[in-house]
Amino acid sequence: MAGQSPVKKIFSGSVWGIAAKVLDAVAKFVTIPLLVGYYGKADYGLIALAFSLNAYLRLMDLGMNIGSVRFFAMWESKSEYEKIAKSSRSSMVFYGLIGLANALIFVFMADFGREFFNISDEQAPTYKVMMYILAASTVFNWLSNVVIQLLSAKDELGYVNRVTVISSILNFLTALAAIQFKWALSVYFFFYTLSLLVVIPFYVHKLKVYPIGIRKLLWPKWDGKAFKTIMGYSMAIFAMGLFQFSAKELRPILLAKYASGIDVLTDYRVIQTIANLIMSFGSIFLQVLLPSASKAHAENDKQKMEKMVFEATRYISIFLTLVVFALILTADNLLILYMGEDYLSLSIWLIIWLLTVLLSMHNTPVASLVLSSGKTKALVYSAAIGCLISLPITAIFAEEMGVGAAVIGYLAYMLIQMGFFYFYYIPKVLKLNSIKIFFRAFMPSVLGAVIALGLAYFIGNSLHFLNPYVEILIKSAIFFLAFLGYHWAFVVKTSDIDYLRNNLLKKPETHAKE
Repeated sequence: MAGQSPVKKIFSGSVWGIAAKVLDAVAKFVTIPLLVGYYGKADYGLIALAFSLNAYLRLMDLGMNIGSVRFFAMWESKSEYEKIAKSSRSSMVFYGLIGLANALIFVFMADFGREFFNISDEQAPTYKVMMYILAASTVFNWLSNVVIQLLSAKDELGYVNRVTVISSILNFLTALAAIQFKWALSVYFFFYTLSLLVVIPFYVHKLKVYPIGIRKLLWPKWDGKAFKTIMGYSMAIFAMGLFQFSAKELRPILLAKYASGIDVLTDYRVIQTIANLIMSFGSIFLQVLLPSASKAHAENDKQKMEKMVFEATRYISIFLTLVVFALILTADNLLILYMGEDYLSLSIWLIIWLLTVLLSMHNTPVASLVLSSGKTKALVYSAAIGCLISLPITAIFAEEMGVGAAVIGYLAYMLIQMGFFYFYYIPKVLKLNSIKIFFRAFMPSVLGAVIALGLAYFIGNSLHFLNPYVEILIKSAIFFLAFLGYHWAFVVKTSDIDYLRNNLLKKPETHAKE
């Protein structure tokens, strides 16, 4: 069987994923100030609350998403399609039940959530309708997970990410229509939710890449023995994910509970939209790397695993430091142009959040190998400790610091996670050189970014720009050139360019069908 090389598939999936996320981020980046201006800061906080509640309930996945991709990829590499079919049909039953439970929770929140959050009497009817909309859509969203898992295992994430572009465009058009036709907030939320569902048939259609029928893959039928294989592995992931999700997604919910008003969630949403661009890159890299890591682990190829982790960390770090430090350089002007001078105080929290995300996301290749190994016990402990320390920070300081409490809490969580990775998991469990990974794969790009940032900041401030758009453009250009020059001189080698050219640009020699 011939086709794209693993490196080329990783690159293709990453590029399309990044393109889709960039488009989605740009759509949100443009529409959020428009929606805040139209609906008001307090009412837009309801949207942020709905998103946060929906995101937190994703922990009901029980780790099945990662577990399914791992086993589907391993079985697909051995052409064990009967195992895939039995497990995917069982997953349809599992996710259907989870979707129903999720819907009941939203119905409950519609009736009683107002008493928990700082929601005014005027906002209560809109909040209730939004919860009912989420309840009606959640089953379809959960079931679509199985389809995406199957496509991920088949290295079709490039296609999945291309299709998500449709959703991003529809999201953008929905926001514009809401303002143009003066829709009520609940009407806008209904069409926004609908725009997320319309892409599901495209995913289902692509399942034809499998040599077995779509019905055999998706028709719900329980097989306890087949499902147990995935579930046993996934429960360890769930135990870890429970604390990870809580540390991440409970922060805005705690702000809604303990801060002075629901409008703080608008501040949170503003900087989250920018930071999420970087975080989404990390999730794309994990999605793309996990199947390759699972296959390398199944082959027990130590050299291949070590090379994948080091090289992937190096390339990902170059990309992430470029984006993160470019955003840090222009943070003040970005917030002023984005939301206005009233939001300039968020600059420091945006910068801290971006640096926190960089620390977390550069470790994605290691995380993919850890998850593929199944040895996740210590990660459960580290996630639990980080969660139990970080969430009280957010709750205690929410009223005094507002959105800053959530940012500092997240930083504390990530520092604890990084400590576990570099001082225990990498050297003790994976038997890899953590010093080499940190100082030779990650830090060279950070050093180059800091030098480029300082140079761009010094030169840019000495020129005294009158137009903030020109200032962003000139500073970014100086930063990019300095960053590129440093990496060309000290980081990227000729062998790297040859390796990427040979693996990414070389056409496969044959095109035999599976």
